[in-house]
Amino acid sequence: MEEKHFKIIFVGGGTAGHVAPNLAIIDELVKISKAKNVSVDFLYIGRRHGIEQELIGTYGLRYKGIFTGKLRRYFDIKNFSDIFLMLIGFVQSFFILLFNRPDIIFAKGGFVTVPFCLAAALLRIPFVIHESDSVIGLSNKILLPFAKKVYLGFPVDIYKGISIKKTYFSGNPVRKELLNIKSDKKNFFQQYGLDKTKKIIFVLGGSQGSGRINELIDELLNKILANYNLIHQTGKNNEEYFRDKRSLLSKPERERYLEFGYAKEELKDFLNNTDLVVSRAGANSIAEIVALKKPAILIPLSSAAADHQNKNAKFLQKNEIASVLDENLLTAEKLYEEIDFLMKDKKTRDSMVKNMKNIFPENSAHIIAEEILGMVAGSK
Repeated sequence: MEEKHFKIIFVGGGTAGHVAPNLAIIDELVKISKAKNVSVDFLYIGRRHGIEQELIGTYGLRYKGIFTGKLRRYFDIKNFSDIFLMLIGFVQSFFILLFNRPDIIFAKGGFVTVPFCLAAALLRIPFVIHESDSVIGLSNKILLPFAKKVYLGFPVDIYKGISIKKTYFSGNPVRKELLNIKSDKKNFFQQYGLDKTKKIIFVLGGSQGSGRINELIDELLNKILANYNLIHQTGKNNEEYFRDKRSLLSKPERERYLEFGYAKEELKDFLNNTDLVVSRAGANSIAEIVALKKPAILIPLSSAAADHQNKNAKFLQKNEIASVLDENLLTAEKLYEEIDFLMKDKKTRDSMVKNMKNIFPENSAHIIAEEILGMVAGSK
């Protein structure tokens, strides 16, 4: 039997959050295609010199960068130059698509998706989009009328102004390296030199870190370390400051504190072994917290576009999955009270974990990969 061959293009970028889900789906497509005796050729489209180029380069995928501008909901003089950049990106996309002619495009989000997918629509090349957050982002709003299907990270009924005919509640893909890891606390404490007599708090500020959360942790550092181990993802720009701060701590405190600019391969160890996560409320962080069944305190970014982080967090709070704190009203003392309460109250932590069951589809990456292959196979 002749082996079928498909071409699939992935597009998305701007942050690591737009890239990681794509990589999770690609991993599943590779696995499924081998089982079905299908070959798949991948191409990744991102911004010229964007963070996604570095991430995709380490993954060994073909990559092409295009020009793109930023879509803003407010007046800015840069809107005029960015429109010009998007027009250049549209032309680039048109020729990339002509020469590569994929069977389908998967668009994860970020401004780079708009010129590329509009060029695809002009050439009648089908594309699907994925929305991670509980609010449809501006890029996806533009592309909605042209998309063949819309995958949603949250239940369909919480979205407003979207036709349910072509939507699918897939959840958010989680990287395979975070899943199916057996927690071995004894080895973990030894590997990272932490105090085995203390519980672990993991502060996860996203790939760029969080200025406000860092300020609060800075103020609380000695108080937290008196009672707990603290693993702190600071963001690259704050890594040196907290490294210097660690050097001034007492020896017992240093043995309870790990600071990282950005956790990469270590992330799986940190998430799997922590007792409590303190995090922003980005969709990918939430998906990872729920997939790994970790109690959490969420501090939504108040300036997030369309208030999406707050709406993400409120969904979890409504289902009694996480504690949610308003950063505009939050003090260091209040944050510590909530940390200390949850760390001492096993019943509440266990209840959070129990409520996570079935809140999102399991193995979202596999669900989407199967759907994509089904679409392209059915069209040939």
